[in-house]
Amino acid sequence: MKVYNNLSEYNEEFSTVVTVGNFDGVHLGHRKILEKVNSIARQYNFKSVVFTFEPHPLKYFGADVPMILTPLQKQKLLDETGVDFLFQIEFSEQFAKMTPEVFVREILVKKLNARFIIVGYDYKFGRRRKGDFKLLQFLSQHYGYTPFKVDRVEIHGEVVSSTNIRKLLQEGKIKKANEMLGHNFSLEGTVVEGSKIGRLLGYPTANILVNNEILPKLGVYVSRLVLNGVKYNSVTNIGIRPTLNDEGQDVKVEAFVFDFNEDLYGKQVELELLEYLRPEAKLDSFEELKNVIEADCRAAKKIHAEMK
Repeated sequence: MKVYNNLSEYNEEFSTVVTVGNFDGVHLGHRKILEKVNSIARQYNFKSVVFTFEPHPLKYFGADVPMILTPLQKQKLLDETGVDFLFQIEFSEQFAKMTPEVFVREILVKKLNARFIIVGYDYKFGRRRKGDFKLLQFLSQHYGYTPFKVDRVEIHGEVVSSTNIRKLLQEGKIKKANEMLGHNFSLEGTVVEGSKIGRLLGYPTANILVNNEILPKLGVYVSRLVLNGVKYNSVTNIGIRPTLNDEGQDVKVEAFVFDFNEDLYGKQVELELLEYLRPEAKLDSFEELKNVIEADCRAAKKIHAEMK
């Protein structure tokens, strides 16, 4: 997959199949759209294109919308779908003021040579979000492309959407969020030096300074630490460590990796979250804390064994 961050960099003359959206999460609904894009592109020997904005247009207008994925995570997941080109274009005043018809005519048709434009069931675009699928259908008569709308995906009667996935993450319903994503939600970041309290208790943790905008509900999770593509079973605490009197401090992400002795300081890692075990609790002593960690490890190891 070739990535473009500026439209001026692209000067190809390929006919394309284009989809437009933010694709935060690259969830099952997104994947249904991408499957349609790739299928048509293969059928006609066109190039498949994903056109996104960075940051999310809602953020440009001041909305506080934490993204599920970092830009690099999103790029990696989109690459895995087999898309030919990814456009991650800065959302600017120019795009904020652009009418839907100008966006279709100048960007999608003239610049990207779109022969098919494929969007999700609720896609809106252009100034004041006045563009929708009905407008795409109308404009197609003038600009010679074929529009497709992909129906929504539901799981257990609930719509798969980035908004719903964010809500599930914030409620600690990680298994359900992962089901909607079609992959495990993960945090990415750098392992940094911590207080080393875990080492004193016999459970040295990897303290991860995460890059993600969204954190799930505070608590303890069954997890996997991913280092250089290799996955290691772990248990993770996300929180303020009330037993250590860290209330009011920044939220910390600490993973205890089973049967692992390598030095992780400075390494870039991902942390897949698999299941929510329990909320954080303020305990009366280090001894009680150690006992609770032991219980968390036993529970996590049991769940890991059941997942094999």
